[in-house]
Amino acid sequence: MCLCDRGAALDRARTLLRNHRKNLSEGLELVKSAGVTVEDHVQWFDAGTRIRETIVGIVAGMALGADGVRRDRPIVAFAAAGDGEVKVSARGSHTLVRQGLDLSAVMREAARSVGGDGGGHDVAAGATIPAGEQAAFVDAADDLIAEQMG
Repeated sequence: MCLCDRGAALDRARTLLRNHRKNLSEGLELVKSAGVTVEDHVQWFDAGTRIRETIVGIVAGMALGADGVRRDRPIVAFAAAGDGEVKVSARGSHTLVRQGLDLSAVMREAARSVGGDGGGHDVAAGATIPAGEQAAFVDAADDLIAEQMG
């Protein structure tokens, strides 16, 4: 497109954008219809293979402002990553960060506690954990967030 070949390249770009928006919309609708599980200090959902691991974090961020999803606690989302692994994405708000939330530390420590690894930023972070460790991960994340937000 930069070389003025707007025909096929532009059509392909528009198709990719349409598909991306459709995947995000369908992912958000899935979260709205299935709901989230609310723990003491975190809320979460497990999309399995229903939301691509590459966009589950975006969907989690969008869900944070949706009906039925609380704004007073961060959200953690799981998606199957293949090869016996699960992608974890977490999103918070700047209000929560001002209250002490650091999702980078939460993702790193909770993931390592179940044999994975993670990191990122205070308001948005991710991890990869072994499949089947989601419940233990949520327990660890909930405890870590409780300590941070104390």
